[in-house]
Amino acid sequence: MEWKSFPAHAASRKTDALVRFVRADTSIKLPDPDLQKAARAAAKAGEFAGKPNQTALIHGGTGGKRALLVGLGGAADDDHEALRTAAGFAARALDARGVARATFLIDDAAEACAIVEGVGLGMYRFDQYRNQADAPTLTRGVVCPADGRISGLAKPVGESAAIVAAVGFARDLGNLPGNICTPAFLGREARKLASAKLKVNVYGRADIKRMRMGAFSAVAQGSKNEPKLVEFRYRGAGTNKKTLTFVGKGVTFDTGGISIKPPPGMEDMKFDMGGGAAVFGFMHLVAALQPKVNIHALVPATDNMPDGAAYRPGDILTARNGKTIEVHSTDAEGRLLLCDALAYAAEKKPQCIVDLATLTGACVVALADAACGLFGNDDDLIAAFRSASASSGESAWHMPIYPRYTEMMRGTYADLQNSGSRWGGACTAAAFLQEFVADQPWVHLDIAGVAWADATKGYRSKGATGYGVRLLWEFLKSRR
Repeated sequence: MEWKSFPAHAASRKTDALVRFVRADTSIKLPDPDLQKAARAAAKAGEFAGKPNQTALIHGGTGGKRALLVGLGGAADDDHEALRTAAGFAARALDARGVARATFLIDDAAEACAIVEGVGLGMYRFDQYRNQADAPTLTRGVVCPADGRISGLAKPVGESAAIVAAVGFARDLGNLPGNICTPAFLGREARKLASAKLKVNVYGRADIKRMRMGAFSAVAQGSKNEPKLVEFRYRGAGTNKKTLTFVGKGVTFDTGGISIKPPPGMEDMKFDMGGGAAVFGFMHLVAALQPKVNIHALVPATDNMPDGAAYRPGDILTARNGKTIEVHSTDAEGRLLLCDALAYAAEKKPQCIVDLATLTGACVVALADAACGLFGNDDDLIAAFRSASASSGESAWHMPIYPRYTEMMRGTYADLQNSGSRWGGACTAAAFLQEFVADQPWVHLDIAGVAWADATKGYRSKGATGYGVRLLWEFLKSRR
């Protein structure tokens, strides 16, 4: 969508509809007297009460003037996630009514950003493989101060529009089927982001073996698609500042390998690269906004297939840091990709390491789709992510890595095993990963429950959610 900001006196000009977000039990304020009168009449008649995500289209005066009222319920003034969600509902309501250009009345710059994100993400569609896809009607939006006292909106609105584009990019990657979004495809997409500040390297099967990534190599050996290790290096702060490192699991399709998954729902395993998609979307945003930080990002990418050459339960693998791993399940493959990438990242001694992965069904059992699991070995880093979670609206819940979980992952014939018992699965998986970050500050985000949605709601569309892009950006802003 195209976005602009106008002063209050221009609110009723050249627009198909005004949009006003209203909290329950508060008066409705519109700049147009005819629409103001119609809004009061709608409220008095019980047609609109400001309930969460409630919408009502009102008409007033001559010339076809209309406004969409959108309810926020009892949300606090600073609850921008509620506003973001309501904006997603508003976007679809406007689009369904054939509105091409809408003017959104705001009270401050933070509201403008939430609305731009909510509307833009709410309008997302993945229909490039439909022969008769309907083009969206709503293509232009304007944020307009309700009282005329807000200035300097262009920069924050531009940043929010860039965030929408980056999340859309991540969603596209997640929604693409495994026969198209292969590791090689991801490598080509990565190279498109390259610039003077952003260097991209894409390593193949022989390179991965040469880099002593024995766990990653083992997962990939059953696939005809060559694995790729995608590496981004962004230099935005010169050579004297430490680097922030981000790692995303990139399993482009997961059959479970020899420990094959049951057929029902296996089609959703194209979403198993949600962590990698988030890192790609984040680097898309970094390339667009060029923050003054240094970033190292890694996406180990492969599919997990049951071929005659596939690795087997009982195999013993050697990771980059020399630790040996006894394979109990080939369906616990994500941690085998990540462990080698984390060990490689830790050798560079960055300021911190952050990984994102659709890692465990156990995390979905624990948290459903309400939050990702937040694990780590550094209290300050964990606190920074909790703060970023609150700001971005991408919820993360802190979970423990007790020494007991590490003991549960000790192998019988090797240093470690790649899968423990059914109990505490998200925590034992995090404990496994912790064995590969040395003493570097580290956070692990288990996004298995939030990387895709079963239904469209608010600004989230059915399918890949692009979860993590906004969370990483909010975290990054605290590190500049």
